[in-house]
Parts: sequence; C-alpha cells; structure tokens
Amino acid sequence: MKTSKYLATAILASIANTAFAESITLEPVLVSATKTETTDVDATYASEVYDANDIASSGAQDIYAFLNQNTSVSVLPAFGNPYSQLLDMRGYGIGDGYQNIAITVNGRRLNNIDMTPALLSSISLKNIKRIEITKGSGSVIYGDNATAGSIQIYTNDEVNHRVGVAFGNAGQQTASFSTGYAHDYFNLAVSGDHSELDGFKDDDTNGFSDESSNANSHVALDIMPTDNLKISVGRDHSTIDTRYTGSMTLAEYKDEPEQNSGNAYNQHRFHTDTTFFGIEADITDRLQISYNHSDEDKVVNWVTWASVSEYNSKSDEVLLKYGADNFNITTGVQRFDGERDAFGNVTTKENTGYFIQGNYFFGDTTISLGGRKENVEYDYSSTSASSNDDHDLYAYDIGLNQRINARLSLFSNFNTSFQAPDIDRFFSSGATFNGFIEPTKVKTFNIGLNHVTENDKTKVTFYGSDLDNEIYYRKTGLFTGFNTNIDESYKYGVEVQNRHKFNEQWLTSVTYAYTRAIIDNEDEGNGSYDGKNLPGVSRHNVTVAVHYSPTDNSKFVLSHNYRSKAYAAEDFANNFSQKQPHYESTNLTYNFSYDKILLTASVNNIFDKSNGILVREDAIYPVNFSRSWTVGAQYNF
Repeated sequence: MKTSKYLATAILASIANTAFAESITLEPVLVSATKTETTDVDATYASEVYDANDIASSGAQDIYAFLNQNTSVSVLPAFGNPYSQLLDMRGYGIGDGYQNIAITVNGRRLNNIDMTPALLSSISLKNIKRIEITKGSGSVIYGDNATAGSIQIYTNDEVNHRVGVAFGNAGQQTASFSTGYAHDYFNLAVSGDHSELDGFKDDDTNGFSDESSNANSHVALDIMPTDNLKISVGRDHSTIDTRYTGSMTLAEYKDEPEQNSGNAYNQHRFHTDTTFFGIEADITDRLQISYNHSDEDKVVNWVTWASVSEYNSKSDEVLLKYGADNFNITTGVQRFDGERDAFGNVTTKENTGYFIQGNYFFGDTTISLGGRKENVEYDYSSTSASSNDDHDLYAYDIGLNQRINARLSLFSNFNTSFQAPDIDRFFSSGATFNGFIEPTKVKTFNIGLNHVTENDKTKVTFYGSDLDNEIYYRKTGLFTGFNTNIDESYKYGVEVQNRHKFNEQWLTSVTYAYTRAIIDNEDEGNGSYDGKNLPGVSRHNVTVAVHYSPTDNSKFVLSHNYRSKAYAAEDFANNFSQKQPHYESTNLTYNFSYDKILLTASVNNIFDKSNGILVREDAIYPVNFSRSWTVGAQYNF
C-alpha cells in the first residue's frame, strides 16, 4: 500500500506540473550514447542528461556530490572513503552496483579490472561539459559492465581562462584554474585543481584526523591541419591521499557519528597518469573514421595494510561512422587490456569487442538495432601456480521511438548485456585463488514516454530485467567467504523525471526511482535466499529541487535527496535485526555573477542528518553525517 502511495504521488506530481504549463521553452538536449547524436526525446533508450549549467548551479564540490544530489544514481563512499565511492543504478546494490555500470570519460573506459571503483575523483567537476546517464542500455557500444546502463562524461577541452578558489568548514580548501591558447590550426587547453580537507570526525587513536587531499591536472592539444582532420594528444595526472573511518556500532552511530569509536583511520593513496591519443578524419561528407588510444599507469597504496597494487591499462578503439538521409551506422573494434601486479601475483583481464549499431528513420519513427561480440581472457600467475580462462559474450539491442505529436513521443527498448567477473572475484578471503566464476547475463525491457511542452519536460520509464548468474560475495564468517553467482534473479521498477518552469524566476525538478531487486533462486543459500530482496537496494530514491532566480545575475537552488531503508549489504537472507538506515540530505546553493566574477555559497546537509552504510549488524560506516558549508569565487578572463 505504501509503495502505491509513493508511486502515485511521484507520477501525479509530474502530471500536475504539466497541467499548469506556461509559455517558457524547455528544449530537448543532445545524447550520444550510441556514438551518434540525437535528441533525448527521439532516442530509443532511457536517459538523463546534465550540462555545464546544471553542474554550475548545483553547488556540488565534486562529481560524486553532483551525481548523488541531482540524479537517479545512488552514491555512497566505499566504507567511508570519500575518494572511492560506490554507485548503484536500477537495483544492483550499493555493494556491487558500481560494477554493473560502464563509465567512460570522452570515450575512455574508467572501469577497473578488479573491485576498485572507477576513480571519478580524478575528473575536475568544473571541467565537465556534459554527463549522460543511459539506463538499461549501452551494452552494444560499451560492452562489459553495462548491465544496469552506462555513464558517459564529456570534458570541455575548449580554451577558456579562469581561476577559482573556495573554502569551508573542517578545513575545506579548493583552488582551480583553466587556460590555454587557440589558433586556426590548433587548440591547447590546460587545467588543474587541488583540494584539501582536515576532516569531520574526531582524531583517531594515533592522533590523526580523517584528512584528505586531491590534485588533478589535464593537458589536451587538438591539431586541425585541414577542415577534415583532427589529431588529439593529452595527459592526465591525479594524486589522492586520504584517511577515512572504520566501522562503528549502530548505538555509537546514533549517539554521535563524529566520534572515533576507538579506530585507527585507514590511509589510502592513489597515483595515476594517463596518456591519450586520437585522430578523426572525414573521408567523405557521410563517412568518418576515428582511432583513440589511452595508456594508464596507476599505483594504489593501502598504507594501513602495507599493501601496494600496480596497474597498467591500455585501451584502443577504431570507429567507422556512416550517415545517410534516413539512416546511420556505427561499427568498430574496442580493446581493453588491464594488468594488476599485487599480493604476490600478476593477473590480467583483456576485453576485445566487435560491434555494429544502426538507426533507421522514416517519418516520425526511429528504429535502432545493434549487436556486439566480446571476448574476455583472463590470466593468473604467481610463484606457485598459474591459470587462465576465457569467455565469448554477446549483447543485442533493438529499440523503437515513435513521435505521436510535437509534444509526445513513446519509446521501447530490448537489451541483452553481460558482466564478465573482475579479477578479484577469483580470490577468496586472504587473497587465495579459488578459481574462475561465471559471467552475469541480463535481459532488460524498457518502455517509456517523453512529454515536452513550452515550460515542462517529463520522462517516465518502466523496466524489467531478468538475470542469470548475478555476481556476489558470499560471507561464511566475519572474515571469510568466497565469490560466486546468484543462479536466478530479477529486477523491475519505474523512473520519473520532471522539470517544470513556472516563469523566468522559478523552476522545479523531480527525479524519482522505484526499484525492486529479487533473488529468485540461489543454491548456495540452501533456499534461505530464495524470494528475498537483494541487500543494499532502496525501493524509493527521490531528488527534488527548487531553482529561484531573483535577478538575472543570481540564483538559489534548494535540493533534497531521500533514499528509503534497505537490507544491510551482507543480509542476503533478509534476517538481520538491523537495517540500512534511510538516506536524507537537504542542500542550499547561491550563485551570483557580476561581469567576469562568479561568487558561490553552499550549505550541504542543512539539517545535520546522520547517514551511513550498514554492512552487517553493528558495523556501520558514517557518511555525510554532519552539516558543511563552502564559499567560493571564480574569475573568468
């Protein structure tokens, strides 16, 4: 009954907003998840799109905060680590959901070959031009990991000149810059940022606070010797040093989440360098070919445990695009070769994918069709043993978008996808090799609508997913367990997005997701997991925001994010006495611009709500548990 009430309220709110439409335009936006640009209302898949203006007005200090406070993606720090955060979308769980989302930046894959989350902290939020979130699709273009969908991040490599600083409580300090040089035949863009935090918790048993620092730099050179040719080279560098909290009991968390609880903070250091190269050429007016290469060297140092992992990842992509008046085709080859040297062994995962994606247009109808074959090879070697494995995996996608009239379009999409296990899945507790496990295979069906008026934009999507061999870690004791597969599971839900403009001063936005994730059958649990809810999945995820612009130069944004309770991350049998608490945060941002100066002020978690990740009974990691504020200034010259 409560579910029906939540769902009806969200949908009726969107319909009510549409009914009070006024003459202000909300334009469709471009999406390019299929490597071919179209508008979001004409796409055959479900999407969310956020541009630089959305990001600037949000007041978010980093990309994790923006995704958490403005989108349908659930975001929480991994066991308290603010620079290594967990993402979930469409009910794959806050524990493992991030491995079911393919993440790219300018087409370069960010997913790691092990269980380390993609390092989004290496991307400066101020340098992002657009974020696209594709839900229940994307497996043909992005392959491995795109079972829940994909997130594409595009940075701004156009030359602009700016400097910015910000500071806040708990020792928050940020400085950033961007500059470069533009010429008829080349553009050189350089940017960087540095941030520090003294910490929000009490000192640990060694006298350290939960302090952190992060520095990023980006250099990109585009050379255009002719109108039909562009050559791009660049380099990214990122360093992170953070100390973060251990777990505490639920009673300690409720009493005072700021307390240390007798822990020594974990220290984690990242160092990554990425070099990239690309070339695009227009063979004819209709035919384009491109090649992109990247090479990343990364060192992850778990200082607390005196453990160092060294990574090298190389990716290559060759694309061929052909566009005619009533159809377009994109085909290509992608290769991702990752290696990790750690724990006395070298383990590799190599993905090679071949795909073709086409769109056909006739009248008000768009049909999309695509397929992919991907080979995944593993190799494990240590001083005492070696082993290898490989899989041939397939993805298909067929979609339809039908324009009913100028305001309304309907779309549907059927997608098959896969997740090849990361290399950590072949190890049990204690880094002992326990053999290879099966890939996850998913079938997803989406059906939805887009309704756009002069001052209102609404998207509604219903979906269902059927899964074989969903991957998870089965606990057998406090410090023991092994990786295996859930034999059969399924997920379903509805997603609602609405943006309504009352007039030039007032705008509201609502994003709501209702999600169910059910374990259908799992032999490892001897029947105790069958029919139970996947842990770490909230049924209700709501983000609402009110934008108020009292003048042409100023804007207030008041936002609220809510996620309902869930089962603890390790509670597959749904029988723990404690549940994952609901998540709640209210945030206020003010922006004021004058000539070339932009001033900002923001308060996060205004009402000082406590939030945390409950892993098991009396093991909760506090996150976003106190009020924080920042003020900043940016000068554009």
